[in-house]
Amino acid sequence: MDRDKQVWLILDSRSFGGIETHVVQLARGLRKYQIAVEVIFLADYGDHPIFAQLRQHQITVRVLHYGLVSLISALHREKPRLIHTHGYKAGIFGRLARLLNATTIVSTFHAGESLNGKLALYDYVDRLSSGFSHALIAVSGPIKARLDHQCTVLDNFVSTKQQGFPGEQIAFVGRLSGEKGPDTFLQLSSYFGQRLFHVYGDGPMSAALKAQAGDNVIFHGHQSDMEQHWKNIGLLVIPSRQEGLPMAALEAMAHGIPVCAYNVGSLARLIDCHNGWLTKSGDFKGLRHAVSQWLSSSLKRKFNRSRHARKRIIVKFSDIAVMPLVIDCYNQALCKNNDHLGPFPRVNKEHNHALD
Repeated sequence: MDRDKQVWLILDSRSFGGIETHVVQLARGLRKYQIAVEVIFLADYGDHPIFAQLRQHQITVRVLHYGLVSLISALHREKPRLIHTHGYKAGIFGRLARLLNATTIVSTFHAGESLNGKLALYDYVDRLSSGFSHALIAVSGPIKARLDHQCTVLDNFVSTKQQGFPGEQIAFVGRLSGEKGPDTFLQLSSYFGQRLFHVYGDGPMSAALKAQAGDNVIFHGHQSDMEQHWKNIGLLVIPSRQEGLPMAALEAMAHGIPVCAYNVGSLARLIDCHNGWLTKSGDFKGLRHAVSQWLSSSLKRKFNRSRHARKRIIVKFSDIAVMPLVIDCYNQALCKNNDHLGPFPRVNKEHNHALD
């Protein structure tokens, strides 16, 4: 592998969620722009759901069996051009390893929710040590505000390709935990008893939600890859109490699926009155009204909203829109670390997707 263009994406992960989806999209984007990339796991948690997706796109994935020790050894032995960490533990370990070698390090901060216990400690140490990275990226403004060092806000993004017309399902996609609001989705389902509501995901609230759900709610469980399901979904509901810029919303809109959501995190930058519905945080009546509007819309209005949703992603939240900014961030980090090999090739934005 050519070290001049070698990037390692480092994470510590047991399951599949927003960070993992982001890493897949980033790896695909780097490969698309001729930058050699390898995804590095800090620990072995078995056959991770991300493995199949990465291999499908011919992206190398490696598991380190001894955590920090293995990372330090691999960096010393192989000397990648740049490492890019994702998540608390990966950020901390990456910076510790960086202190023992000259590798350039970039860290992305994904989480904006309140944490408890061990995760809260990891989050604190991650933010405290963030100054040891050569460049910092946050996926939203509120996440950036929690950092004490200079940080660049870069949007989550997805790859896009021509899609057909969305399906008819009303769906929730995400972790079944309090901050994501799956209980609100169930409450919503009780007002539309003649329509099926679909839940894709798993989490600590799973058992309680299934006990409370009506007959019109279908639980599909954890999904390591939503690609096969997006074609069946017509409306994505995001009743989150806390959020950044959720990958589920980006993926849905890339498939032409409008999103109905509470106005939390950075969702207002994504959703408008032409491509979806955004209601005040906690405004359940507004959320219910939005679902009613979608149900009563004509095919023409649904098609127009679908087209606007997809166009929004292509223009602002696609790999073509965001990857040049990622590469700029890499080059700034290389310069700060006095890297003598020169910058990665600058990529220009080319919005060459069809919008229809």
